[in-house]
Amino acid sequence: MAQVLNRLLLNRRIYLVFESSKRFAGHSKWANIKHIKAENDHERMVLFHHLKLQMLIAIQEGGSAKPSNNLKLSQIIERAKKANMPVASIKTFLERMEARKNKTLTGLQEVRGPNGYVMLVHYTTDNIKAFLMELNSKLKKTRGKATDTSAKNMFIHLGNIIVEKKGNLENAMEDAISIDAEDVEEFKENDTEYFQFKCEPKLIQKVKHLLQERQYSVLTAEEDYIPKTIIELNESDLEAVSHIREKVLSLEDVSSIYDNLA
Repeated sequence: MAQVLNRLLLNRRIYLVFESSKRFAGHSKWANIKHIKAENDHERMVLFHHLKLQMLIAIQEGGSAKPSNNLKLSQIIERAKKANMPVASIKTFLERMEARKNKTLTGLQEVRGPNGYVMLVHYTTDNIKAFLMELNSKLKKTRGKATDTSAKNMFIHLGNIIVEKKGNLENAMEDAISIDAEDVEEFKENDTEYFQFKCEPKLIQKVKHLLQERQYSVLTAEEDYIPKTIIELNESDLEAVSHIREKVLSLEDVSSIYDNLA
């Protein structure tokens, strides 16, 4: 189950490693080796970021940043260790979360990149001013820039809940109607089938709870931003966007990123 969840999280569109970036590598053996290592490092960073997000959610739901007092958090930490996340990194993250207590604030910051590229950065922090300063500092070394132009209107905001498939799609649709979900779709990942329920963002916890009451095994329950229009970029711009993503994801306070890239 842990491997399935981690793969589902890793495969979410907002964190996809660029397939097209494979074209950036040179033709020499050494260039290809370096490129493969860079891709592996990026996937590792993305996985660790997702695991920290799951720890944050577990802390918020369980009310404690101490594994001994929070079973779900303890289970996620074990998954993180199996994924070779450094113990020191886990400890630092938990200490930071414990120090914050209920002082955290969430927000959405837009970032603009080359040729119409737009990224929405969802963050959770106890110091918004310090976070934005750190974000701007990171972006100075890229072709990205933090802006405030209502880019959020370019995306559809919805709640996204993924569960293990139970029964058939027709029954799932009936359940969706009865619990105020807007839609449900089925999909397959590694020969395993799932349902994806969509709802209004403010109803995520309600729909999640009602699905659990109906014996669905909920894997993820998160907000999502789907671009109304997607763009395609040339290789140079894709490389610049990859650099922007890397810098943004390196920030501890970043929970998720969403963009309009095809």
